[in-house]
Amino acid sequence: AVPELLSSLAASPFRDYYLLAVAAVGAAVWVKVFDVLAAKGVLEQKLSRKLVHTTTGPLFVLTWALFSAAPNARLLAAVVPMLNLARLVAVGSGAWSDSGLVQSVSRSGDRTELLKGPLFYVVTLVAATLLCWRDNPAGLIAVSMMCGGDGLADIVGRRWGGSAKLPYNTAKSWAGSAAMLAGGFGMAYGLITLFCGAGFFTCYPQPALLGCLGAIALASTVVESLPINHILDDNVSVPAMAAALSLLLLPQPVEAVAAVGLAAAATATAGAHVGMVL
Repeated sequence: AVPELLSSLAASPFRDYYLLAVAAVGAAVWVKVFDVLAAKGVLEQKLSRKLVHTTTGPLFVLTWALFSAAPNARLLAAVVPMLNLARLVAVGSGAWSDSGLVQSVSRSGDRTELLKGPLFYVVTLVAATLLCWRDNPAGLIAVSMMCGGDGLADIVGRRWGGSAKLPYNTAKSWAGSAAMLAGGFGMAYGLITLFCGAGFFTCYPQPALLGCLGAIALASTVVESLPINHILDDNVSVPAMAAALSLLLLPQPVEAVAAVGLAAAATATAGAHVGMVL
């Protein structure tokens, strides 16, 4: 019965709408799990926040593979992070109260923090979906560096960073930077291999792919380690750097280069202005 049901859903003209509903509910439930764990004290607030940061993005981009080839599929998929964006704005602005969300996502329990890093995070997911989708690996790489890289860097750095701090930024550690490099590289390689194997874009020769991803992960790690987070949030600088280098180092369709390049520049500029204002 299950195979027949899945086959029926795959052939349905409403397939993408079903997937949108499932992905939206799944995303809400996933974040709610960490809300509850943080509220009950099972997870400390900082760890809960970074686990949400590290896992939500890659889980979302994995749902891309389930959508159809319809032109509006990416638009429907982008609704999922857009709903989260609306939720962050509503709670962060005080229009809607959700103490669980504030506790699990913010650094200090201040609701206005939702309008900074977390907001940039979902904006990056929206941009990756609309501009890159399954046609361009730059989106997968940007999300990987932001989630698998930056997210893991904070978790590892806080727990095992110790006194081995970076000489130019004592808020960062060698352990955290190593985790950023390995986590971003590993997640990007895994996602690209999966989407390539599914036939969404042409597979790259392994030596070239590994070399490019290594360079992108290293550059993203350096950007994340710089003492500039008070000016330009990591959720802007890291994915913007990753996307820009992906376009530079990996063969890309001409249209995608123009669209993603302009978007990365616009996002970085907007992030800098917002960061200075806030």
